[in-house]
Amino acid sequence: MSERLFTADLHTHLLEKKTKPRDYWKSVKARKIDIVAITEHAECRPEKAFEILKKTKPKNVLLVPGMEINSEIGHVLVYGKDERVFEQEEFFKKNAGIKEMIRIAEKNSFLLSISHPWGLSYDSAAFIMGEKRLEKLVRENKIGVEAFNGMMGQLSYFVYKSNWVKKPLNFFERLENNRVAKKIRLSKIGKKAREKISEKSLEIIERTAKPIALGNRASFITAGSDAHSAARIGAGIIKIRLPEKTGIEGFLSALEQKKGIEWLGPLVKEKNGSMEIVKLPRKKIEALQAFKYAAKRYILKKAGVRQRTFGKQRE
Repeated sequence: MSERLFTADLHTHLLEKKTKPRDYWKSVKARKIDIVAITEHAECRPEKAFEILKKTKPKNVLLVPGMEINSEIGHVLVYGKDERVFEQEEFFKKNAGIKEMIRIAEKNSFLLSISHPWGLSYDSAAFIMGEKRLEKLVRENKIGVEAFNGMMGQLSYFVYKSNWVKKPLNFFERLENNRVAKKIRLSKIGKKAREKISEKSLEIIERTAKPIALGNRASFITAGSDAHSAARIGAGIIKIRLPEKTGIEGFLSALEQKKGIEWLGPLVKEKNGSMEIVKLPRKKIEALQAFKYAAKRYILKKAGVRQRTFGKQRE
């Protein structure tokens, strides 16, 4: 059976910001996205978001049902092959237990993936449970990692131009021997990038790079835009080689096995045999939000406010 390269955005929202379905699908088609997952927040009726989009779905686009759960370790994405993913009560609980979610996912053949591990300090696993415990969780359990998040990756241009991910092909070969982990140190970021961005911006870049290194240790990886508006759909993608007539179940199976992945990161297009990053429209408020993400934890710490943590409390 012939194969081709599919482009997937596995983290999108619809109802929270009242995005219109026609605008959603217009962006999907304009960015030539073949597979898109609707992962509305659990508290925002994800089953309704899926039903709305399913009714107006264009032909030849796979719509994966899912949601973003408010777990005890922060936000976690869940994907299913059909609407049964919305029937699990545990997924709708605030601070849902991660072990129970993993058990449910394994029993029902759902896929769990940790959202933006180094995102907001109050909803991201690296800050809630600590990096060491997060790595242990990923190594010992069947759970994926969102290795690229378009919201957190809005300064990723500097990362992708700093020579540690220069070519998209043979992606996992480039992660061998933890090469990415070595190169996320600030001293390894290109001189040109250091001159252009502040220390706080470097922290955001580090938050873009660390999930990729963690994804090398995970059962599987995902990537998505985390788009809350139609204009941002495609800001984070994964390109995966699959049989021409792949369905949702086949796609999730390949994803779970880490098979056929040729690119993970910002939206790209082929140009002269290589990949070129596609610049998407952005509102000023979205750019400011990324800096807010990095700064918020520092401000709260100075004010003596404890962050929500997993297990034992820490400062």
